[in-house]
Amino acid sequence: MNRKLFVVCLLPILIMSACNLPNGSQGQSEGLVFTLAAQTITAAALTGETPTTTEETPAPALTATNTPPGAATAASTAVPCNLASFVSDVTIPDNASVTVNTAFTKTWRLRNAGSCTWTSGYQLVFDSGDQMGGPASQQLTAGTVAPGQTIDVSVNLTAPGAPGTYKGNWRLREPGGAVFGLSTGPFWVQIKAAAVAANTPVPSWPVFKQGDQGNEVYAIQYLLRANGHNLAPDGIFGPQTKSRVENFQTQKGLAKDGIVGPDTWSALIIQVSQGSNGDAVRAVQKLLRDKYGYAVEVDGGFGPITANAVKAFQTAKGLASDGIVGPNTWKSLISN
Repeated sequence: MNRKLFVVCLLPILIMSACNLPNGSQGQSEGLVFTLAAQTITAAALTGETPTTTEETPAPALTATNTPPGAATAASTAVPCNLASFVSDVTIPDNASVTVNTAFTKTWRLRNAGSCTWTSGYQLVFDSGDQMGGPASQQLTAGTVAPGQTIDVSVNLTAPGAPGTYKGNWRLREPGGAVFGLSTGPFWVQIKAAAVAANTPVPSWPVFKQGDQGNEVYAIQYLLRANGHNLAPDGIFGPQTKSRVENFQTQKGLAKDGIVGPDTWSALIIQVSQGSNGDAVRAVQKLLRDKYGYAVEVDGGFGPITANAVKAFQTAKGLASDGIVGPNTWKSLISN
């Protein structure tokens, strides 16, 4: 028999025997019982066996061994299939002033921040807030936008009839119907609809002369180039620019004073619109970007982005939003 089992079984028998002895010998018997028990345990120890108790030792906690290293980290940093990030407002920055009941075009520049390519099945959808006459949904792109690429997203809206601040939230929708936006939620357009007084004066042409500098001087230099007078635009009205202005004035039969005032401006400007190219377009783009903050490139090509920026500028100035840069739009671009 196993020694451990023998000790465990023997102890109760000895104790019970001691309890059944007469009272007179009970004290001696108890001493004998415990002496025998101690000797038995000592004997078990000498044989190299450790006495055990009947309590169960808790099983060690199981440790997972089938999870690849780094799997948890990879799962927590996985890029979602559909996600957009905001790059810039190409037209109508937040709180832009737009005349009541005036049509305007809002354009966002977004980046595909997800892992799936946006296709012609993706849509721009109205989410909440003030819809401002916009569609419930429209096609996002006719092509594709790969992860990491940007796209300019435009929607045609109309300022409400009452003055005030209006905000509309927009999202994107993938072909399966799931709606998504930025990591922080929707992107939006926010305007201040403003009433225009009936007698709002048309701005007058400002006057520029030698010693002046700035975006308007850049425009003068680009327009001189567009009219055949070669010089390098640098935004500084120096002696060379004055000389070219005098040559232009002589060419147009104007007073040769080297000063760009109303008569010279009227002869210098060139009407441009979508499809136009050249230095007159660069003059418009330079003013839109660096004077008024519209996200356009100064590349001389009057494409959809420039057209949308012109329309947004016209709307903000209470002009007809036709995308054509004629005399009144030129005056508004040049004036302060």
